[in-house]
Parts: sequence; structure tokens; C-alpha cells
Amino acid sequence: MKQTLILIATAFACLMAAGCGSIQSIRPALPPQLERADTTLTGPCSRPVRLTAEMTQRNIERLWTADRKALVDCGKRHGALVDFYNDRDARLRGTK
Repeated sequence: MKQTLILIATAFACLMAAGCGSIQSIRPALPPQLERADTTLTGPCSRPVRLTAEMTQRNIERLWTADRKALVDCGKRHGALVDFYNDRDARLRGTK
């Protein structure tokens, strides 16, 4: 009987000591770090050139060409900006 009580006391002491051991702390998940888009993508587009009555046909055509190039460049930048956000959001969702 005495051995049984010693065995129970020893087992109880071992169980108590095991329950008091340190455990690794659980850290909460960090929120995702959102990247900012490059400032070259988010900048404003060039404004159209204002035409005046004194301009020659040659100057008007040259300025029109410059406006068309600016419009194409602006469209490419905005398309790249949309691609940036789509890529970032897909990575946050874990689908990429």
C-alpha cells in the first residue's frame, strides 16, 4: 500500500511539473504588408495642348501628334497600374 501511494505521489508530481513547463508563445499573424505602386504609374497624365487661332496647320499637326503620344503613354501606364494591383491582390489571396 505504501508503494502505491509513493507511486501515485510521484506520478502526480511528474504530471504537475510537466504542466508547469514553458511553452512556445503563440504570435498572432502579422497583417499583410501592402506594396505601394510606383509613382511613375500613379502620376497624372499630360494635359492636351491648347490650340490658338494663330497656329499654323503644321504646328497644329505637330501638337496633335504629341497629344496622341501622351494619350498612348497614359493608357500604358494605367494598364500597368491595373496589372500591378491585380498581381498584388492575387498574391495576397495566395492564388499566384
